[in-house]
Amino acid sequence: MKYFFFGGGLLLMVLGAVELLRWLCFRLHSSGGALDGQLSCRPAMALVLFPPGAEDVENLVRAGAQRVEWMSLKPPCRFICLTGEDAESQEIGARLAEQYRNLELCRPEELAELLSRTWGSPE
Repeated sequence: MKYFFFGGGLLLMVLGAVELLRWLCFRLHSSGGALDGQLSCRPAMALVLFPPGAEDVENLVRAGAQRVEWMSLKPPCRFICLTGEDAESQEIGARLAEQYRNLELCRPEELAELLSRTWGSPE
């Protein structure tokens, strides 16, 4: 029985150490981190939302904005919402883009071009 508790405690210590290392690496490479001046000035991350329908646009954008704020991914992070072809989702996206200044709206077929202008085309 004591080996069971010893093994469980050891497993929790290893998981905690891995989580601490992951968190430290994320903080060093995210905006405002210690390595921020050494990284290129291009955005390092992109949060791309693809709502399945017009009724999901607002919920996903608000959840994505909270995630960007919670993770402190301010300007280096691209916040992109892929709107559908219907006018309703485009109108909802435009109204949310007024509220969330870092939100970029594009269509799915424009995503590759938008990202290639930022990071360059893959080689």
